[in-house]
This record gives sequence, structure tokens and C-alpha cells, in this order.
Amino acid sequence: MGNNYSFRRYFISLCILTFVIALITDIIFITEEMLNIHLSSKFSNTRIEKIIDFRGKWLWLTYFIAPIGLFVKIIIPASLIYMGLYLSNFKVSFNDVLRACTIAEFIFLLPIISKILWFGFVSPDYTLDDFRGFYPLSLFAMFEPDLLDKWLHYPFKTINVFEIAYWFALAGSLSLVLSIAFQEMFRIVVLYYGSYLVCWMLFVVFISLSIN
Repeated sequence: MGNNYSFRRYFISLCILTFVIALITDIIFITEEMLNIHLSSKFSNTRIEKIIDFRGKWLWLTYFIAPIGLFVKIIIPASLIYMGLYLSNFKVSFNDVLRACTIAEFIFLLPIISKILWFGFVSPDYTLDDFRGFYPLSLFAMFEPDLLDKWLHYPFKTINVFEIAYWFALAGSLSLVLSIAFQEMFRIVVLYYGSYLVCWMLFVVFISLSIN
């Protein structure tokens, strides 16, 4: 019961922080004026008004769907890590693994916060493309987006300092929650979550190449 409560507590905290950050982003940084400027070269004024009106009516729905996506994002590495622990003969509770993965997930709030701070204080004169294409401390940030083939965008965005930090945070939280050596947890993270991430990137690249 305690472990279940702990997971819920961390997950609810994560959802609340994600909601607050999303709200700040949508209200302060992705304004109707910015959307108007971004769409003005692509659509007529009537079409733009309909798009902005549609966004205004249905944006709230994304806030309700977000926790589901967040839970799926956590349950995948948790399941993979649990399988790795089971195959390595570690008898642990799935709820403990889920709790550790939820704790590590807080790492991924940092790039969003850094984006808000960057465009809020360092570079306030930005376009919507600038905001959407900002991936701090990533391989993508080292290149001009226009010079990169489209199929390289996703893997280059995914390979970043925060992703690496997540691996260490995941191994550390697992080690703390399960009372197992950090080195052993890091090995399992690399073997199981790392393999999944590489396969997922290859899948996205394959889809990108197929579409293009």
C-alpha cells in the first residue's frame, strides 16, 4: 500500500508540474499573435482565424490527455527494467520499479524549463519556429536544421545531455529504491532501456525515410 501511494504521489507531482509548464508555454510563449504571424504566409486570414479558434476551444483537452501519455512514457521503461531485473534474478516489486522510473522522469522537465528561461530572458525576440526547434544541449543544436536531412532530426534531438542524465538518474533511483548496487542498475538500464531507445529511434528514422 505504501509503495502504491508513493508512486501516486510522485506521479501526481509530475503531472502538476507538467501541467503548470504547459500552461505557461501556451499562455506566455505560444500566443495567438505569434501563431498569426507564423501562419500568415501559409493561409488566408479566414483560415487562420478558424485554426486559432479551434486551438482555443480544444487546447484544454491536451491537458487531460497529457497524463495518459506521461503514464505510457513511464510504464515502457518500467516494464523493460522490470523484465531485466527478473531475468537477472532480482526479486523486486513492479510498483517499486514504477516509482523509481517516475522519480527519474522529472529529469525531462529540465529541457522544457531551460527553453522557457532561454526565450523568456536570453532571447525574447523569437519566432514560433525558433521556439519549437530549440533543443538545448542536444546533437540537433550543433547543426543548422536546414542543413540536416529530415530523417536525422529525431535521433539528433533525442541524443542530448538530458537523455544521458536520465539514464544515470534512472539507475540511481532504482539503486536507491531497490537497494541494489548502482553499477548493476546502470547495466540493466543500458541493456534494456538503451536497446529499446535505439530500436525506437531506428523505427522513427525508417518511418521518416518511408514518408519522404
